[in-house]
Amino acid sequence: MQDSENKKKADHKARLGKWAKSWKLRLAVLALIGGSYAAYKALTPAPPPPPPPTDEVSLADITQTVQAAGVLQPRLKVDVGAQVSGQVLRLHVQLGQQVKKGELLVSLDPELARSEVAQAEAAVAQQQAQIEVRQADLKIARREVERQRRLLAGDATAATEAERAETDLAKLDADLRGQSANLKRLQAELDKRKLSLGYTAITAPIDGTVVNLPVQEGQTVIAAQITPVMVTLANLDEITVRARVPEADIAQIQVGQQARFVTLAGEAQRYEGKVRVIQPVPERAGNAVFYNVLFEVENKARKLLPEMTVQVNIETGRAQKVLTMPMVALGERGDDGRFAVQVVDAKNKQNPRQVRTGLQDGARVQVLDGVKAGEKVLLAPPSAAEQAASAASGAASKTTEK
Repeated sequence: MQDSENKKKADHKARLGKWAKSWKLRLAVLALIGGSYAAYKALTPAPPPPPPPTDEVSLADITQTVQAAGVLQPRLKVDVGAQVSGQVLRLHVQLGQQVKKGELLVSLDPELARSEVAQAEAAVAQQQAQIEVRQADLKIARREVERQRRLLAGDATAATEAERAETDLAKLDADLRGQSANLKRLQAELDKRKLSLGYTAITAPIDGTVVNLPVQEGQTVIAAQITPVMVTLANLDEITVRARVPEADIAQIQVGQQARFVTLAGEAQRYEGKVRVIQPVPERAGNAVFYNVLFEVENKARKLLPEMTVQVNIETGRAQKVLTMPMVALGERGDDGRFAVQVVDAKNKQNPRQVRTGLQDGARVQVLDGVKAGEKVLLAPPSAAEQAASAASGAASKTTEK
């Protein structure tokens, strides 16, 4: 029994010895690898830092544009209203229908208007009859005046009788003139009633497309105070684009400039026109100020519809084969309007320059002076504040090393 326990202890001690030797070997290998790596790093110089990102100043074409959101509208749009009150008897058109000028659009119930015309005609006839009676009385009065004048000349009547006849004649003549004026008034009223009767048949004032039909058959419309809209017609052969240009860009826009847009439908067709007018009254959206710039495009194919939203590009300048550089190479702008750039020489040394710019297309900018073709400029140069912070950090590091 004692021999068995001694044997177990001996085996355990042997295993512990082997495990210790194994770990010592591993640690020695790791120490050797670490020392080799340290010697390699000490003997191998660090690779040079990668050159800063640069681009070359070169000749290119520049097309400067102003982008704006736009909405399509018909060039000509007319709200056709009812000039008389009444019930909608019949609609002769439907939405999207093409109509010609003079074509019947809506019929209102004409019975009330016909009744008013009949009343006006009766009033005119009655007045004409009264005028005829007065004309007959006037003839009798004139003959009586002539008779009294003859009798007065032969001393066969009194002067008072002659004067009375003259007075009666004047009264009848004045009454006849009043009756004639009243007849003209009644005749004008009759013409008005006939015109109102004609207004019960609402016709198209222009050639166009029915884009709005807000009434229904059987509906009663009242034209006493506000003219109710019955049909809206639009000429869709020509579309007006209303581009909302921000206040910061409106100074670049001029009448006659080329304007282009594509629809959000994704079709490849591009539409072009020329700026016709810049509306002087701005629109406000919160704190932002926009000005409407209008231009027209043809729409014979009817692919463009009212209220479509489009992205407009208005060409404000163009230059060919001019000196250009990337926009991202421009640094801070000085009070004189020049921009700071960093020119990188063959040894990757940076030299500050001041350049004067012209047109820009969002990617590249025209350079008027300050750099030459073939020179390389640093992309995304640090700002003055970043340069100052970097210099301060470098000075602090040197002080710490000392």
